[in-house]
Amino acid sequence: MADSEGLQQVRLTPGDEAEAMALSREAGWNQLPGDWRHFIEEGQTLGLRDRSGRLVATGAALPYDGPFGFVSMVIVSETMRRRGLATSLVEECTRHLRQLGLVPILDATEQGQPVYERQGFLPQFRYDRWEIAGDGPAPVNAPAFPAGPEDIARLDSGAFGARRPALLTAFLSRPDTIVVSEGTSGFALLRRGSRAWQAGPVISDTEDAALRLLGRLPIGAVPLFIDVPQRWRKIGAWLKAQGFAIQRSFARMGLHRQAPFGRPDTLFATAGPEFG
Repeated sequence: MADSEGLQQVRLTPGDEAEAMALSREAGWNQLPGDWRHFIEEGQTLGLRDRSGRLVATGAALPYDGPFGFVSMVIVSETMRRRGLATSLVEECTRHLRQLGLVPILDATEQGQPVYERQGFLPQFRYDRWEIAGDGPAPVNAPAFPAGPEDIARLDSGAFGARRPALLTAFLSRPDTIVVSEGTSGFALLRRGSRAWQAGPVISDTEDAALRLLGRLPIGAVPLFIDVPQRWRKIGAWLKAQGFAIQRSFARMGLHRQAPFGRPDTLFATAGPEFG
């Protein structure tokens, strides 16, 4: 993509993480350099550079091992917005995933949902981002958990609908990641972000079991986000009682597909709108 304003489309490569981080910080997002590295290495991450070479927009197509891939990290610098750049990047990422034979999926804000609907995306379910400020010390890693990496991968792929071993390995390899589990039937993961800790995915057989997992995480001790499907009202009520408030809502959307993949009845918190 090149246009009259001198924008040049490029594919981001290892080493571009610092520039991409500047964009996500400007947008107030929660990524770490390692998250950007995952998009660059595991997917196709596009960038738009202006005449000076400055990165002014990004979009990522992240294929998963299954029937779908994720369109993500669509960010446009404040000075370049309202010029159709985000729409063009979504179209490019969607095209790439379709060429791989995958159904494009994305998580849309309330403002973005009408735009994506015009591109053929259909809402599958909605979830809320709950946020708490928290001012305690950083959590320490939890004791060893019964569910091993293989169990976590199995539970995640069943709930999510696709296998994503590289992402889970990246999360679990971070020294400050916390995982709690209930036998081998459920787990909750907590990882550090640039602005706040992120709880999720949380996967279990029942909402009560998911609540037990959440109760074992350092909820409220640190700034924390958790993205909970709106169907789980008991978890929402519990989070509100802990001092959380809803920051914003998202819709999981599929291109020409309304039925969600996986088992939403076992997904109690997502891995965030960038990963699904």
